[in-house]
Amino acid sequence: MTVIEKEIHLLELEIAKLRVESKSGHNDGWLSQHYVKELNKANKKYLEQTKRLESLKEKRKTNREEQIGQINEEALLADGFSDALVGWDNSSMCAVYDYEKCCDVLMERDGMDYEDAHEYMQFNVINAVIGDYMPSFISLFDNQK
Repeated sequence: MTVIEKEIHLLELEIAKLRVESKSGHNDGWLSQHYVKELNKANKKYLEQTKRLESLKEKRKTNREEQIGQINEEALLADGFSDALVGWDNSSMCAVYDYEKCCDVLMERDGMDYEDAHEYMQFNVINAVIGDYMPSFISLFDNQK
């Protein structure tokens, strides 16, 4: 299961909860409106993530990603960073990515400078705690910038 697939699953649960809350007779008008707004935001994010997942599924998994799946089928992969996948952690059986290569991917693919790529990695990838078997991001001594 990829990180995006896990996020989509969590969004599905959130949407179901928000649907119940938005229609609850126990909420006043303001609170019901709040839940409707939150439901709309969650639905929008769900659509974005499913579109992103579909486009990524069109691309075939790399041999490295397939190997990780054979080692631990529950291991989460960092979508869009297959070029930075360097192996797996033998103790946790999680995917391991080269942090600097991930930043290089963001700079090349998304046109970010290094500072923006580093900030994106910190806030949107590394600290996105999705569940068990999260990938690790390591810095190699040879790659220090």
